[in-house]
Amino acid sequence: MITTPSYGRVFAEETWGSTFSEVTSISGTGNVFVCHVKVEDLEKIALELSTKVVDRSWINELDARSKRAYETTAAKTAQALVEVFRTTRSADDKVASEFGELMVSMGSSKALEIVFGHRCLPIAELWKPKLAQNEGFDFHTVCASNYINFGEAKFSGSSSPYGGNSGDNSGAGGQADGFINATKHLMDGVHLGALAGEIAAGNLDTDQFGVILAFSINANNPLLVLKNAVENSQTYEHLKKAQNIYIVGVSHEIN
Repeated sequence: MITTPSYGRVFAEETWGSTFSEVTSISGTGNVFVCHVKVEDLEKIALELSTKVVDRSWINELDARSKRAYETTAAKTAQALVEVFRTTRSADDKVASEFGELMVSMGSSKALEIVFGHRCLPIAELWKPKLAQNEGFDFHTVCASNYINFGEAKFSGSSSPYGGNSGDNSGAGGQADGFINATKHLMDGVHLGALAGEIAAGNLDTDQFGVILAFSINANNPLLVLKNAVENSQTYEHLKKAQNIYIVGVSHEIN
């Protein structure tokens, strides 16, 4: 039985227009870590996301061969993403789906950095543009144990898409479980050696990695949603291969 969670440490990030909170008091799930992102200012987070995608510092840290491989792809994708961030709302005054998924991806990555000390890697679209739907994981981090964590982000303007059956792309859990089953995390290994470092990539070679389930929250009680998401995460057979599971819920306000 998973106990009712509560908030632990809370971190306000003014430039992100967001608050990042650790969620605690979840017993019986020793390898599951939970946090909540509350976006209070869409314009601020849109500006911050724009700044992040055009930041080329990660490319400058690569070896010459990797720089040549990524700089053109990253530049073209960054331009397209900045255009997405410039318009943070759709005509019906809801967060547009494309912006929403990027907000969940990058906001969750930042939350894991702030709350759990992860190192954020560039979102996958910058180095692996999606040519088709559901090609693979959306974002990645590296934790203190030097495990690469594979993040799947889901956004909805009306629901909290944390679940789904294995391979079901409607929820973060089912999608991530299907990706692990299809070894899509291993397909990124050739890129992650350069981006995450050889120690983290070496751990992946021996099947030591983590998974991040990130999703939007549309509910009056985010803690209840996160409790349900933790319970749901325990039902996926292929997610059991991960050393750790991180669950991040992202809620936003429309003013």
